[in-house]
Amino acid sequence: MQSLLLVTKQLKLAAQVSQLALQHEYFVNSISDDEDIDVIVKKDNVFAVIIDLSVFDDFNRVKDLIAQVTKSFVGPVITFDQEYDADDEEACYNLGVMDYFSNYIDANRIILRTMHKISAFDELAEETGNNKRKEHFKDFVISLKHFQVKYKGEVLNFTPKEFNIFYYMVRHHDQVLSREQIFNGVWREDRDDGDAFISSRIVDMHVSHVRDKLKELPENDVEIKTVRGFGYVLK
Repeated sequence: MQSLLLVTKQLKLAAQVSQLALQHEYFVNSISDDEDIDVIVKKDNVFAVIIDLSVFDDFNRVKDLIAQVTKSFVGPVITFDQEYDADDEEACYNLGVMDYFSNYIDANRIILRTMHKISAFDELAEETGNNKRKEHFKDFVISLKHFQVKYKGEVLNFTPKEFNIFYYMVRHHDQVLSREQIFNGVWREDRDDGDAFISSRIVDMHVSHVRDKLKELPENDVEIKTVRGFGYVLK
């Protein structure tokens, strides 16, 4: 059976999430710490990881957990917290999560957003058709099946959000893109959700990370340039 990984110490909430997930034919594997998490997320039947940010009292430990997951897992990572914190939100997106939400938390909302993110994640792989699973751009190979970018045969250390940004900009290379266009193209699954507002600062931050990683590649002539007052262009 398809499964979800839920990291939380809230046993009642975990039970409610598990019950609702079964209606969507998903089994929930619930854990309360980071033990064995690498083994679990590498299983083929895990479709999403859901992390309760209150699982540890020390948020630095929570960040380490998220970094561990996004490094090992290719798929949607969803985080939630009881109270909104702008710094925590930025840290989560910076670490590669697909969604951060807060304030009103219940099992139905967790499952609703998780199913939505799984659907949005799968949509990227399907939009070019079943017969086209890879795209080539200069010395880059983009695998839509594995959500992976290779440069001259070497896998790049892109987070899921960085992958989406790079892929979107490759599809529109040599075209000047505004921050709003990048937002609509990469965060489009959230654009009608007021609780998942993505600021231009978050867009700039992720684009900057992709740009820095491109600059580190030897003999690479692909770069992201800033168009002052408007946005970015990949050349």
